[in-house]
Amino acid sequence: NSCAWLLIMALHCAISGEVPEVPVISPVSGGIFERRLIEKHLIDNSSDPVNGEQLSADQLIEVKTNDVVRPRAPSATSIPALIKLFQDEWDAMMLETYQLREHVQNVRQELSHALYQHDAACRVIARLTRERDQARQALATLQPTAATSQPAPAAAAGAAGESMEVDGEAVEGLPADVVTKLNKTNKTLSKGRKKRAKSATLATAEEVGSLALQGSQTGIHSSSNPGITSLSMPTPSSGIVLTGGADKHAVLFDLGNEKEVARMKGHKKKVLSVELHPGNEVAMTASADKMVCVWDANSGKKHHTISVHGDEVTGVSLHPCGDYFVAASKDKSWSFSTIETGQTLATNLDQTLQSGFSCCQFHPDGGIFGAGTYDHAVHVWNVTQNSKVATFEHQEGAVTALAFSENGYYLASATDNAMVKIWDLRKGDFNKPLQVLDFEGGYVPQSLAFDYSGAYLAVGGSDVRLYGVKGWSQISTLSDHTKAVTGVAFGTDAKQLITTSLDRSLKLYSL
Repeated sequence: NSCAWLLIMALHCAISGEVPEVPVISPVSGGIFERRLIEKHLIDNSSDPVNGEQLSADQLIEVKTNDVVRPRAPSATSIPALIKLFQDEWDAMMLETYQLREHVQNVRQELSHALYQHDAACRVIARLTRERDQARQALATLQPTAATSQPAPAAAAGAAGESMEVDGEAVEGLPADVVTKLNKTNKTLSKGRKKRAKSATLATAEEVGSLALQGSQTGIHSSSNPGITSLSMPTPSSGIVLTGGADKHAVLFDLGNEKEVARMKGHKKKVLSVELHPGNEVAMTASADKMVCVWDANSGKKHHTISVHGDEVTGVSLHPCGDYFVAASKDKSWSFSTIETGQTLATNLDQTLQSGFSCCQFHPDGGIFGAGTYDHAVHVWNVTQNSKVATFEHQEGAVTALAFSENGYYLASATDNAMVKIWDLRKGDFNKPLQVLDFEGGYVPQSLAFDYSGAYLAVGGSDVRLYGVKGWSQISTLSDHTKAVTGVAFGTDAKQLITTSLDRSLKLYSL
C-alpha cells in the first residue's frame, strides 16, 4: 500500500494539478487526469486538453491501484492549524457574500433603469398614437365632402322613393369598380323586391301575439362585467346569432345546439355594435375603443383592425352586396371599408353636426344608409356620392336605434325621450312621420327590428313590445328581461323572436 501511495503521489492531474483519486491516462498525449475532470472536459470539447487532439472517454486507460487512505494534510493536524483553516474559510465566505451583495445592487440599478426606459417608451408611444389619431381626423376633415344643405323635396323623394335606386359618381378615392358594384346591387335588389311575394307561412298577428318564452341563455358573456350590448342575426333559418358584450367580447352562438361557436377577443373596451355576414363566416364589431374589427366568425381570429375614427365607434352595418360595410362614430364621422382587405375606401366628417353619430343602418337595397345622432336627428347618406340626401328630425332626445323594413318602405327611429317615429320613404315629405309611437312611464326604446316581410315591428326597452305595421297597433308585450333590451331579431316567418339585454341574457320566444 505504501508503494501504491508513493506511486500515486508521483502522479498529478494535468488539469487540476492535484493528486488524482481515480487516475486515468490519455493514450493521445500520455497525460494523467482525474477521471471525473477529464470526462467533464470531453463532454464539451471532445479533445485532449494537453495537445488538443481528438479524444473520447472510451479511449481513457484507468490506472489500477489499491484503495488507500490519504494522510491528513499537515495544515490540519493540530488545533491551531484547524482554527486557522476555519478562519480562512470564514474570511473567504464573507468576501464572497460581499461580492454577491454588490452584484445584487448593480442588478437592481440596471433593472430600475430598464423599467424607467420602458415607462418612457410607453409614454412616447401613447403620445405618437394620439398625434396619429389627431392627424387622421384632420386629414378626414380636409377631404372634399359634398354640400350639406338639404336637397329639394322632389330630389330627395327621388333618392328615397319606393325603389330606393340611387346612382352616383364615385367620390374621390372610391374606386369606380366599387361604385359600379354598389349601383348594380342597388338596382338588382330594388327590382327583385318588387316581384317578391308575401310568404304563405307568415305568422298571423294572433300567432305573433302568442309568442312565449322557450329558452334563456345567461352564460354567453362574462358575469364580472355583465351585459349584452348588441345582437345580429342576418340568417334566421341558420339559428346562428352574434352578440356583443360589455365584457369586450363578441360571441357567435348556435341557438339550436345551445352552444358557443366562437369567441372574438381583442377590443379594449365594450363592444357597442356587431354585424354578422349572412354566410355566418365573417363578423364585424365596433367598440368604445375607437376600433372596428373584422373577424373569422367560426374561429374567432381577427382579420383586420380599422382605426380611422377619433372617438367611440357606435354602429356598424353591412352593405347588401356583402363586400363592404359602413361604421359611424361619436366623432361625427362615418367610414366605408372593404371586408376583404380592411381598407377604408371613403370617410366623411360632418362638422355641421352638433353631436356625433349614435347608430347606423344600411337600407336593404344598399343605395343609402341612415345614421342617428345624439342631437335628435337621422341623416340619410348616399354612399357613392358621399352626400346627404335627407334628414329626419325628432324634437328632442338622442337617437338610440334605427331599422329599415326589408321591403324598403319604412324607416323606424327611436330616441331616448320615449318615442319611436315611423317614416315612409316613398313620400317626399321628410318633416312629417307616418306614425309616432309615444311611450309613457320613462320607457326608453333601445333596439328596433322589422321582420323579413315588413309586417311586424319589435321595440326593445325595459320590455319588448310587438306591433303590427298595418294600423301600427300593439300586439303584445314580453316582460321577461330585468334590464334594458339592447337587441331584437325576428326568426323565420316571424314565428320566433330573439332578444338580448343588459341583464346578460339572450332569450328565445317561439310559438
